[in-house]
Amino acid sequence: MGEILKYLKIVRRWWWVVGLLCAATVGTMLAVAFLTETQYEATVTIQVSAPPPQEVPLYSQFGREALRDEIEQTRLNVNEFLLEGDISYWVLEALPDIPMTDSELRKKLTIEMPENSQLMYVRVRASDPETAALLANTFADVGLKRYGQLLAQPTASTREFIERELETTREELAAAEAELIQFQIDNKIGDLYKALTSQYELIGDLRLQGDLARSVGNLVQAQALEETILKREAELQNLIALSAGYTELTNRVERVRTTYDFLLDRRTEAQIKENQILELASIHVITPAHPPRRPVSPIDSKLVVVGAVASIMLGVLLAFLLEYLEIVGVLRGSQRRMGLSETATLPDNTVERILSL
Repeated sequence: MGEILKYLKIVRRWWWVVGLLCAATVGTMLAVAFLTETQYEATVTIQVSAPPPQEVPLYSQFGREALRDEIEQTRLNVNEFLLEGDISYWVLEALPDIPMTDSELRKKLTIEMPENSQLMYVRVRASDPETAALLANTFADVGLKRYGQLLAQPTASTREFIERELETTREELAAAEAELIQFQIDNKIGDLYKALTSQYELIGDLRLQGDLARSVGNLVQAQALEETILKREAELQNLIALSAGYTELTNRVERVRTTYDFLLDRRTEAQIKENQILELASIHVITPAHPPRRPVSPIDSKLVVVGAVASIMLGVLLAFLLEYLEIVGVLRGSQRRMGLSETATLPDNTVERILSL
């Protein structure tokens, strides 16, 4: 108890040092806050409800824990993209009337991501509330749009590749169809297989009629039918001779048309997926920024309290240091008055006697 009283006596003796240090610290912080330009802070709330399709195409099959991890990773990706990308530049390009550089905008931007949450808070400060809200909303809109474009880039590249292949296949199909049509015109046929079938049926009917004519003794008619059959058979042989070339041309047309239809379906799928990614339905603004009513405090009140407490503790330590230095000075003065060397020792009760003064 006696030791504590001695310490309190030292602090009470040097109270002005403690008070001066505390007043200087708090006063400096308040002066900085007073001289700092008034700032208003607007906040946009963004929710990440699921990973974008480009990142996890089958995320609906994931378990709850895996989905939560993917959402958290998406939040980190969005945060890094907004802070490290060129979003500030694009925002100011969209708002040419705001006299600010992209580096200044980055300094006024903060993104908060609460733990175990799907939310993100994009905060922007400005000298007036309307500008703060406008910057925050534009930053969120431009940032999410650019992020969607970045995610959709691989799908867009795939779609563009498919479109190039589709155009090449379209030209190839047109050429194959034109060659087939020219073959049909040159040989005066439409569908060769139907023509062959019709020719076989016609020859069969003529033979049946010839047999009937012979059965009734009409040899003249039977002879005429026989000549007609021979002509039809010759035509049939010509058609059969064309079948190899016709088959090759039709197979080529069908093969190219199948490839064309396949690419057409893939392009449609790629376009739908690209649009889905660009929409970013899983990442959206749930609360836009509104002009704040009150300016933000330049220095947090908690920081002022911490500074005051720290200065008091430092002042107490400084008081003990000053007390120690004073004691050392008194001891050396006593040694000189007593004619002792500086390395000589004083009686044990000398320090206690000095402290009791």
